[in-house]
Amino acid sequence: MPVDSLRDIIARCDFLTLTDSASRFPDQPGNGLPLLAIDTPTCQATVALNGAQLLSFAPKGGEELLWVSPNCNFSEGASLRGGIPLCLPWFGPHPSDSSRPNHGIARTKTWDLRTARLDEQGRAIVTLGLIHTSDAVFEYDFDAELTLTLGETPTMELALTNNSRSAFSASWVMHTYFAISDISQVRVEGLDGREYADKVAGGKTFTQSGPVTFAGEVDRVYQDIQLPITIDDGKRRLRVEGDHCPSVVVWNTGAELAANVGDIGPNNHTGYVCVERGACLNDTWHIEPGDTRRASMSIAPAQ
Repeated sequence: MPVDSLRDIIARCDFLTLTDSASRFPDQPGNGLPLLAIDTPTCQATVALNGAQLLSFAPKGGEELLWVSPNCNFSEGASLRGGIPLCLPWFGPHPSDSSRPNHGIARTKTWDLRTARLDEQGRAIVTLGLIHTSDAVFEYDFDAELTLTLGETPTMELALTNNSRSAFSASWVMHTYFAISDISQVRVEGLDGREYADKVAGGKTFTQSGPVTFAGEVDRVYQDIQLPITIDDGKRRLRVEGDHCPSVVVWNTGAELAANVGDIGPNNHTGYVCVERGACLNDTWHIEPGDTRRASMSIAPAQ
């Protein structure tokens, strides 16, 4: 989208401001990226056009929901470590070509701001889009649209349209980094008795017993999950609900891996937990030419 179109939309929306990473995240490295600042009667939020990534969200007078790494690299084309990256059109390594970028292409592309408005409840409705034309990295045409509904709680809806003449498969997740008080105190509930693929154990399958807790690296994919998942860190409880999001990924690097991941860094693993909703592994989407698949994720306080 041309810059004047972006600015035209912002000019019509008094709740929306064009800012930059140096202003919003002054201590993080990188060359700098444009960001959208959202300020409504119900919430404050920050969105990067890079990856259509929700980087911060807090209800008015409430606590920050999302974690952004102190080592997040705010540079064009970088994958931003924190907030809610959208991994698309594949999650993890490419299924047949390890030379292609991890977690797909959507999270490192610049998305267009398509529409923005306040609804009758005072929620900001912001829609961003990405048109991909077949290339060597992904051989199919698609249109991805992400709509953020930001009120007292956030909801994200993905619409993925196959613009090619052939069907393709797409796996994806909304890779949410939740801000927490201490990873050692976190319990992820709602997965008891469900099987998971343990990526730390080379993809072996195990059965979850009780809540997920964190004494080291955890990297698990649960499939065919229909019910909400709850995060309890001892200070607050959050419910993560998915509609047509059958996969749940639970992840934290643990201390050893965090120290070796440049954009996380030593001891920074303690401040986040990833609980992600999407469709991957056996839940992967198959999309026929001209078809659109939709899914949404919502986050709210839990009882």
